[in-house]
Amino acid sequence: MFRSKGIFLKRFSGALLLAPLLLAACGTAGRLDGIRSDYSRGDFTAVEKKTEGKKDSLNLLLGADAKFQNDKFAESDAAFEAVNRGDHSTGILGETARALSSQMATEYRPSMMDNLFVSYYQIWDALAMSRPDNARVIINQSYKKQQDMSREFATLIGKKREKSSLAKKLAGENAQWNAYKDIMNPALTYLAGIYFLNFAKDESDYENARVYFSRAAGMAPDAGFIKKDLAAAQNRRTPNGVAWVFIESGFAPKLVEQRIDWPTYGTSGVYTVSFAVSRPVMFSPMPAADGSALLADVDAMFMTEYGEYTINEALRAFASAAAKGALQVYANDRGGALGGLAATIYSMATTDAEIRTWITLPKHIRAVRIEKKKQGLIQLAAGANIISQLELEPDGNELIYIRFLGREAKPKIIRLNEQ
Repeated sequence: MFRSKGIFLKRFSGALLLAPLLLAACGTAGRLDGIRSDYSRGDFTAVEKKTEGKKDSLNLLLGADAKFQNDKFAESDAAFEAVNRGDHSTGILGETARALSSQMATEYRPSMMDNLFVSYYQIWDALAMSRPDNARVIINQSYKKQQDMSREFATLIGKKREKSSLAKKLAGENAQWNAYKDIMNPALTYLAGIYFLNFAKDESDYENARVYFSRAAGMAPDAGFIKKDLAAAQNRRTPNGVAWVFIESGFAPKLVEQRIDWPTYGTSGVYTVSFAVSRPVMFSPMPAADGSALLADVDAMFMTEYGEYTINEALRAFASAAAKGALQVYANDRGGALGGLAATIYSMATTDAEIRTWITLPKHIRAVRIEKKKQGLIQLAAGANIISQLELEPDGNELIYIRFLGREAKPKIIRLNEQ
């Protein structure tokens, strides 16, 4: 019996030696907050450094986004592509943590919303590198992702379609797409339409543009200017002298841990039930650009997917608590007070909620459609605050990306007629 107890304690002590590795998960929230703070200051290079050399999917996403912001489009695209390939090896320490801990040390898997945003940014990367054919491939791949997402949320979409007053009032082709606005990425849909309108090679491309604009108009009913693009696609005519401006602002929700460590009395002594789930926290919105319209409410997209999977998280937390409670009872029986203490420490150290998200995503994506009348400087403002200044040519079309974080932002201007 003494030998058995000794072996048990020896093995448990070995597991506890890895406690620093497991407890490192406690620093996850602080690290993500730090990266968000870097973004707020516009210090994307700091994020690049913090994620450099890390091959897990979350660091790849964060690093790819930072590289995109720093105009390193080829490196950004490569990192996003690594996420698509599932190239997320974490080495021996990662595998050890994965085997011993609960949720936080397991590999972060991009959500379906994340996957659509990967496509969204890869399209921007491709166009910024003057590779419209690559953008076409990515758009086609993103359509498959959207089909997968619509099947995953088929029941929810059905309920939204039934309840949509817009769908009931309007008989138009685009009305039904209002049900998808909080599930798919309307900004990606609109961007795809702009692509096909400007790079149309034949009749089928104009038809693709028409379909995408029709969907975007349904998902973003406040963006009335999409009707102009839809009309151009229907008339099979690419407009001239137009600048499409996409403005990302603020941050998507973050997740915080809600945790309970409850001492419980049993026949073998006292043990602790540890239970942890996540809770979303919203950020305040940034001022909207004058004349802009909402394309994508990322908060709503986040909460739709989060709400669908919350029940699974709770079930996993209950199962984990029950299993670790049983482990503590066993440890008390086999290892006495010291064994029970070791099991309690282990249980608490390995109980955590999944709080990791792609925290650099925006809160809102808004758009402005500018019909250029003359060459010169155009200021985008939110009241008295300058968001960005655009130096535009009088002819040709431009696609413009802006990440607004409270101070004047440098735009990424892509000449569409020079690809």
